[in-house]
Amino acid sequence: MRRISLPLPRVRAKLARFFREFRHDSEGTTVIEFALVSIPFVVMILAMMTVGIHFLTSHSLQRGVLDAARQLRTGEAQKAGLDLDDFRELVCNAAGSFISCDKHLVIHIKSNAKFAGLAPATSCLTNGKLTPSAGNGTDAVSSRSGEESTAVQVTACYEWEMGSVFWQTIWDLISPTPILQGKTVLSATTAFRSEPYR
Repeated sequence: MRRISLPLPRVRAKLARFFREFRHDSEGTTVIEFALVSIPFVVMILAMMTVGIHFLTSHSLQRGVLDAARQLRTGEAQKAGLDLDDFRELVCNAAGSFISCDKHLVIHIKSNAKFAGLAPATSCLTNGKLTPSAGNGTDAVSSRSGEESTAVQVTACYEWEMGSVFWQTIWDLISPTPILQGKTVLSATTAFRSEPYR
């Protein structure tokens, strides 16, 4: 079989012409430029959406705690004979659909004659798990909130599941909040002195 070989100068000339044409050919540059610009842009948009979802969930939790705690502050919950499960339901109803009223939500209520006696604040995590609520769900809410003119602290801890591994991964990269087994733990706290409602 005969080998066909091109003379070396001809090969060099063809390569040089190819690179000259390639350098001046602008077809496809728009696609490459768009790809380079769009990737960081899409990542930034996704991060903004994730932060927005986090803000709405945090705000919903805080609103639920503040609205429910108002009934403790005015004595409505105590006078109505609500138990801890009823109070938890008040938090859930006020928080709305962003908060799941299940095992992922834990409510802590503690009271003292003085605000200094409420320190330290209840930690949301104990040994890598949500700190369980003190007391039984059927206990009267007054067993934890105390009577009138008492300093009260209400803390809600919520193990936030974003519903998607994709969104959770993005949040894990930018999250300033504690992460429990791949889930973000949100908290909302309020402290007040109950009114002399009797």
